[in-house]
Amino acid sequence: MRFQPDCPPPSVALHQHNIALNMSKGRILKYIPLRFFSRYGRRLSAATRGAVWHLPAFLFLACSPLPLPEEPVPAVRKSQIYINASGKTNIQGLDLLFFQDGPLFRLDAYQHLERVSGNRVTGTSSTAARKVVILSNYPADAFAWSGVRSLESLADLPFRLADEDPDAPMLYGESAAGTMGQVVLRPMLAKIVLRSIACDFTGRAYAGERLQDVRAYLTYASQECRPFAPEDAPSSWLNAGRLDEAGTAALAHPEAVLRDLAASLGGRIYPAAGFLCYPNPSDGSEFGSPVTRLVIEGKLRGTTYYYPIDLPGLKADVQYRMDVTLTRAGTTDPDTPAVAGSIRLESQVLDWDARAWEDIHYR
Repeated sequence: MRFQPDCPPPSVALHQHNIALNMSKGRILKYIPLRFFSRYGRRLSAATRGAVWHLPAFLFLACSPLPLPEEPVPAVRKSQIYINASGKTNIQGLDLLFFQDGPLFRLDAYQHLERVSGNRVTGTSSTAARKVVILSNYPADAFAWSGVRSLESLADLPFRLADEDPDAPMLYGESAAGTMGQVVLRPMLAKIVLRSIACDFTGRAYAGERLQDVRAYLTYASQECRPFAPEDAPSSWLNAGRLDEAGTAALAHPEAVLRDLAASLGGRIYPAAGFLCYPNPSDGSEFGSPVTRLVIEGKLRGTTYYYPIDLPGLKADVQYRMDVTLTRAGTTDPDTPAVAGSIRLESQVLDWDARAWEDIHYR
């Protein structure tokens, strides 16, 4: 019969288990047929038979269960990840998550690299890994990595404007399903660039006057995003309708949404001011879906005027560049459309200007 993990009780005779034990180590020596004793038992002396059949009970209690067979350990694979950095953006840490192939994409391995020097890092996973997700510049305390069990666990991975650094934006990328090929890391942000601005009040009663204390900021700026669904409607706003001084100051980098432009503005200046927020698909055409605006604020003859510029539906990893000329007094409410004829605008929609360094090759 088959050896069971539990030790045989002392009262059971050895021949009933059909095995002999190495009592010093508690392991099976070999199987012995019962007929061994029936054929040769008569030739043994009575003393010998007594020694065989009447072993002390404590020897049986010294046995130990057979170890269960161990599951095979997957082979480990070390792979090189190459980063082509242009130097326009800093990489201040990488999170690498390897997933196995299949409908659930179970987590295979996770690594955090605090410092990245040069253009190559090493990632370690098992040979079963078939997909890799990489994040860069992601705050260490912003997500509980220990709770990740599968690719689906990342569905609620939050990107928050409060954590963004304009010089090192958070980046996200993943390989195609079933492959471990090239991974392109992209920001989840949209970038709005005010390249230049000027006042031209020609033909107005205040011609030749200058706009004072000029600044610009975003309103209805989406402040949270999910990489798995970057085009979804925003769930929360910063500066809903007007500037929220306290909310803006609470950002790690308030300059992402608010910039002082000039103490006194007349002729054209080139601040090249960049503003950041997450995607907002609204272009203002649907009721109840606020459009993100770039608002220019300044004082003329002691009155504060606003020049709201409606932005198109914003997408991640895209730059919206503009040159602005203010031609008359604006509106007194930042949450209303600009006064007709108060703004001349030249604009472009471009790729994010740091694309070169975002290519990551996984082998």
